[in-house]
Amino acid sequence: MERFNDFIDLEEVDHEDVKMRLFAQSFSGEVKKWFRGLRAGSINTFQVFETTFLRKWEDKKNPLQFLTQYKNLKRDPAETIQEFLARFMRVYGSIPADVKPSTEVAKMHFVDAFDNDVSLFLREIRSSKLTDMIEDAVEVEANLMASSKMKGRMEEKNQT
Repeated sequence: MERFNDFIDLEEVDHEDVKMRLFAQSFSGEVKKWFRGLRAGSINTFQVFETTFLRKWEDKKNPLQFLTQYKNLKRDPAETIQEFLARFMRVYGSIPADVKPSTEVAKMHFVDAFDNDVSLFLREIRSSKLTDMIEDAVEVEANLMASSKMKGRMEEKNQT
């Protein structure tokens, strides 16, 4: 679906009927059989077409897959804090509500996803909400980076 939408944007196709016809022409096999089996007139906009198509053909993950992905979240050393925060929230937000860990549990897991220095500082701050903890993580990392730079400058000074 994303590739098709990219194609439509690239080719600057603006007419709903043209989008729908092009999209339908891209189908083959089981998808084409499904499309031909739709009731005539049941799809009248490209948005409805896209939603109907995705409802039928989009990969559906088992909720346990989301939980496993969530439990395995760790910040990669090469990852910026913003990249990790976006990834954490995307994974946490994708967990279905009936199996989603509470925000209190998410806070504990969030802290454990960092290296020891950041994790220690976040535990000491004791943020009341997950959103506060996320903001605190940005500040903690900025402070650690500033401290590291300051330490490097002092070492350079002592060596001269």
